[in-house]
Amino acid sequence: MQLRFDYTSLADEQLIEMLFWAEDRLPLEAAQEIARRDSLADYLRQVVTDKPNWLTELPEWWAVVHATYILAMRGTDEEVSPMLSALRWADAFDCDWVTELMPSMFGDLGPIALAGLTAVARDVTAGWSVRDIALKSMAAIAFKHPDSNDHVFRIIGERFMDEEEDRVLRQLAGQILLDFRRVEYRLALLSFAREELHLRSEDAWYMAGFGPEEVEWSFRSDEPELWHYTEDWTKFYDPAEIQRRQKRWARERLGNRKNSTFKIPSGGGHVLPLIRGSKRDEPNSSSDGSGDDPTSE
Repeated sequence: MQLRFDYTSLADEQLIEMLFWAEDRLPLEAAQEIARRDSLADYLRQVVTDKPNWLTELPEWWAVVHATYILAMRGTDEEVSPMLSALRWADAFDCDWVTELMPSMFGDLGPIALAGLTAVARDVTAGWSVRDIALKSMAAIAFKHPDSNDHVFRIIGERFMDEEEDRVLRQLAGQILLDFRRVEYRLALLSFAREELHLRSEDAWYMAGFGPEEVEWSFRSDEPELWHYTEDWTKFYDPAEIQRRQKRWARERLGNRKNSTFKIPSGGGHVLPLIRGSKRDEPNSSSDGSGDDPTSE
C-alpha cells in the first residue's frame, strides 16, 4: 500500500512554495491543508487579486489557479471579494482553468456571493463574458440554495429582457433561463428566438444564440440542463486527472518537436512547449488565449 505524505508536517512557507513549483500536479491533500490554515488566507487572497500574478510565466503561473480553487475550498465570507477579483482577471486573461469552473465554485460558496455577483452582472462597463460568468455563478447558487431563486432569476431575467442590453449577453442570459426551464420566460424566449432567426436571415455572419426549435424542445424536456453549474471543480486534483494532463503535455511536446515551424510564444504567461495544452480533449490551434496553452485554459 502506498503511503501518503503528511502535509500537516510542512511549515506555511513550504506549502506556499508548492503553489509555485508544483505546476498542475499539486496533490489534493496539499491543497486541502493550505485551505485549512487561516495563516495562509491573506497570502492566497493577494495571489489572486494582484494582476502581475496572472501574467507570470510557468511554473509560477499555476499559483493563481491553485489559489482560486483553494479560496473556494475555504468558502468563508472573506473569500468573496478575492474570488470576484479572480473572476475578472481570469476572464481578462482567458484563463479557462478558472472561468469554466467559476459557476460551480461560486455555487459552493453560496448566497454570500450574490451581492458581488449581481454588481458584476449589472456592470455595463464590463465585458459580456465576465458578466455571463457572473450570471451563471448566480444560477449555480440558486440551484444549490433554492431560497435564492427569486433574486437570482429576477436579475438574469432583467438582463435578458433589457432591449438596451448587449445582444450577446441577452443570448447568454436567455440560455440560462432555458437551461433552468424558467417557464415564466417561455413566451419572451420564443419571441427572442424568432428575432434571432430573422437577424440570421438578414446577415449570414450573424451568430444567433438559439432558435424557436430549441426553445420548444427545452420546455418539452422534463430535466433541466445543469451540468455547467454543478461541475466538480475539485476533480482537477484527482490523481487520474493529473496523470491525464501529463500524458497530454508529453504528446503535445512530441508533436511540437516534429513541427519545425513551431515558435515559442512569449509574455503574458505563455510557456515552453513542454506544458502547452488544454484541459479539453480537443485542442485549438491558436495561441492568443483561446488555444491550448495551459495559461489560456
